[in-house]
Parts: sequence; structure tokens; C-alpha cells
Amino acid sequence: MSQEECATRKCGRRNRTRVGKRVLVASALLLLLAGPRLVGSQSNSSAAPSTPHTASPAAAANAETLPLVEGLKLTDDQKTRIAKIRQHVEARREAIIKNEALNQDRKETILQRLNLIETSEIFRVLTPDQQKEVQKRIADRSASEQQEQHQSKHTATASPATASPTPAAP
Repeated sequence: MSQEECATRKCGRRNRTRVGKRVLVASALLLLLAGPRLVGSQSNSSAAPSTPHTASPAAAANAETLPLVEGLKLTDDQKTRIAKIRQHVEARREAIIKNEALNQDRKETILQRLNLIETSEIFRVLTPDQQKEVQKRIADRSASEQQEQHQSKHTATASPATASPTPAAP
């Protein structure tokens, strides 16, 4: 094998690693954005009766209500594809919840991974410009959450000091 072939293979591996990392980061960011909605539907789906869903125009319109894609101008094809993804994931989610062979911890782990898969699949449906917009929203949301946490920690540490003043030295 020549050095050129070897270098090409190494470059190919590096590129796959970079792409894999990007997909993982994008998926994680999307999970942060869509996580609250997914957790809410997770807890509700165990109580709701199982009914088959179809990717109807109404379901496609429902795709716009996802926090992930809210406000984006989706094409009819994107709406349909997102509705099919959600339908498929919801069927899998219900099957996992009803599976009595799995303990609760295992179910939660599988459901978290399923949520990650769902958001990454939806992300792939978006155009590059839409993906950038979603990433920007996630970054903005993350920054505001961090700022809120910082402010609440700062407020919590400042409150006890004002509640019990230190006595003056004689």
C-alpha cells in the first residue's frame, strides 16, 4: 500500500469522525430544545390509548408546533416527513412503555435515546439554513438558561447575607 492510499484512508476516517461529532453535537443540542416537549408526551402516552396515527395533512401541520421547528417555514414535504418521523417514534415509544420485560430505569434510558434519534432525524429533514437557525436558537436558549442559573445562584447566596447581618465588632 502506498503512502498516498494510507493518507487518503486516514483522511477519510478523520472526516467520518468530524461528521459523527457534528451529528452528535447537533443531536444533543436539539434534544435540549425538544426535550421538554418529548418528556411531556412520554408521560402522557402511557395513559393514552394506543391508536394508529397516519401522516395526514393535519399531522403535517402539527409538525410546525414542535419547539424545534416552530417559526421555520417548512415545505409540505418537510411537514410530511417530520409527521412520519414523529408517528414512527411515537409507536416505538408506546411499545417501550408497554414492555413489561424492561425495568423503569431501562425504559427511561431507551426513551431518552429514542428522543435523541427523533430530534436528529428531524434535524436532517431541515435545510442547511434552517439547521443554522435551529442551532442559533439552541445556543441562545442555553445561554439564557445559564444566565438564569447564575442569577439564581447569585441571588441565593446574597439573600442570607442580607437576612442576618453580622454584628459590628466592639
